[in-house]
Amino acid sequence: MGVKSVVAEKLEKARSFADNVRAVYESAYSKATEVRKNGVTELIKGIQPMFRVAVEDSIHGAQVVLDEFNQSLADKAIPSFRKGAVSREQLEQKAKRAKVSEVKLATSRNKVVKKPQTKK
Repeated sequence: MGVKSVVAEKLEKARSFADNVRAVYESAYSKATEVRKNGVTELIKGIQPMFRVAVEDSIHGAQVVLDEFNQSLADKAIPSFRKGAVSREQLEQKAKRAKVSEVKLATSRNKVVKKPQTKK
């Protein structure tokens, strides 16, 4: 065995070791990438129902504020001697429409499925 064959053997072992390290690294990187993608997906699935409820609550709150503001403007715009002329039927119809929209909002909130919490 000459120096050349010893060096060639050592180089081959080093190459084999490097290939094994590369394969293990690629496998670990692939698994880490997959876990990260699944983690983000799970995070989004967990946050989405809470986010939706928060947005719906904010929208409902804004609707209430705008309705009160609109009513205030209407009260100021109609002279006191004409307020009696506003028909009660129109007010009742508006109240019914408001109730229907509240029921729809409550129904849509109930459709949000909450994920059961696991004990750690």
